[in-house]
Amino acid sequence: MEVNSLVPTPVSPQQNPTPSVAEQAAMGKDDFLRLLVTQLQNQDPINPLQAQEFAAQLAQFTSVEQLANINLALEQNAQISQLLSQSMNSGIAAGLIGRTVEAVGNQVMLHDEEPTSIQFELGAPASTVKIVIRNEQGAVVRTIEQTGVSKGKQSIEWDGTTDNGGRLPAGVYTFEVQAEDEAGNIVGVTPLISGKVSRVSFSSDGIYLWIGELSIAMADVRSVSQ
Repeated sequence: MEVNSLVPTPVSPQQNPTPSVAEQAAMGKDDFLRLLVTQLQNQDPINPLQAQEFAAQLAQFTSVEQLANINLALEQNAQISQLLSQSMNSGIAAGLIGRTVEAVGNQVMLHDEEPTSIQFELGAPASTVKIVIRNEQGAVVRTIEQTGVSKGKQSIEWDGTTDNGGRLPAGVYTFEVQAEDEAGNIVGVTPLISGKVSRVSFSSDGIYLWIGELSIAMADVRSVSQ
């Protein structure tokens, strides 16, 4: 009887190429270990796995295990950092109730029979400033124009009337400020909201501070005062 008939056919490297590091990491260390044990069980006893090749595969297994552990540690650290950040932001937001904040925003609240102020900041002196006020449907209800406005924070009073003099109902309105210098160049404008925080809300979109009916993203807050 020929010895070769009882011996399993050797597995050549070309038939079962060693998986790449990325594939090994995707399989996981347990899968890789099972493959290594299976290879040892089915090796040719006449031509066993060489010590050097075996050591190389053990080194690959160690690398896979280290990569898996590093990946797990990174995921855990990211989750912990996210939870810690959310907790800190929630605590800070709750502490802002009753405080006066200034934030970037182009909303204004109009109350019954009361004027309101529209606030913005100019990046440079402006020869002309146009304030366009819109209702909740986006329709223009009032246009206010001023000339010779200096650089910095500005507050312009709006009496709540339309261009025709009619009184508008109470509610939330938006505004847009357009400014130009004497040469006709556009001047940078930052619309502002300021007021006392009455409540805080938490949602999947983030944390919002409320000044009456106006909502402000916490990330847009520029300053806080008593």
